[in-house]
Amino acid sequence: MFGYVIPDKMNMYIKDFTLFRAYYCGLCKALGKTGCQHTRFCTNYDSTFLNVLVHSLLNVEVEAKSQTCILSPLRKKSMIKVDEITLRIADVSVLLVYYNLSDDVIDGKRGRAIPKNMLRHRAKMATKKEPKIAELIKQSYLDLREKEKNNCDSVDEVSEPFAKLLSDVTAELVPDLDEISKRFCYNLGKLVYLFDALDDVEKDNKSNTFNPLTAAFGKCGSKSEFIEKHHDDIDFLLRMCYNQLVEDYNKMKITVSEGVLSNIVYLGLKMQLEKLLEGEEKCAKTRL
Repeated sequence: MFGYVIPDKMNMYIKDFTLFRAYYCGLCKALGKTGCQHTRFCTNYDSTFLNVLVHSLLNVEVEAKSQTCILSPLRKKSMIKVDEITLRIADVSVLLVYYNLSDDVIDGKRGRAIPKNMLRHRAKMATKKEPKIAELIKQSYLDLREKEKNNCDSVDEVSEPFAKLLSDVTAELVPDLDEISKRFCYNLGKLVYLFDALDDVEKDNKSNTFNPLTAAFGKCGSKSEFIEKHHDDIDFLLRMCYNQLVEDYNKMKITVSEGVLSNIVYLGLKMQLEKLLEGEEKCAKTRL
């Protein structure tokens, strides 16, 4: 369920792309410092976006500097200096990945048990530091599993746990978060959940795994057939959610890293939406 909140690299100013990559590398650095080196695989675009967003909502500027990293020991990269916010986002990223892996293991994906066990100790550390956020994530997955178990056929209802999760987690990271920003995060979480559902509709159909879209509209042989048959309904769901978050974003006071956030909201998410509606075999991820 990760990798959909990405920038539109081809239409991004070089300074903004460099800054986004600096946030990404800074988060990776924070994960390496606070856990074993394998903890770095918890670095993802979605958590990077959350890091940028929280810095902006708290009006905290970041400092970028050139450093070497484990993947580039001979050539320095620009990365943000690890601050308290980034350390908190690192814990959130670990918890999100850990509970996502746990959910996959329950679904029968045995291969996910290995990385889950590798993260167990680091997840316990994150839980001690962020007990409220850990409980929010845990409860969100429990609520989601209960709805899936009952084959909930309401897209709005089944997407509620993940949508509310992002809103509640951001509220824990940003004291006195205003209602507009909460609603933005809510709709972003919902959109990511729907992106993932549409991306996996064919795979879930073959494995007989619950999918909120097939529960609502019925199963179909392939993703392309499913999209063609239910295009108007799916298009309406995605665009309604996307348009609402854009409307809220336009009202938010974005003061830090505005170019990065605006590219992702206005272009990156829209690009993902269009690609998914075109029925791509697997929604492509931007490479940094």
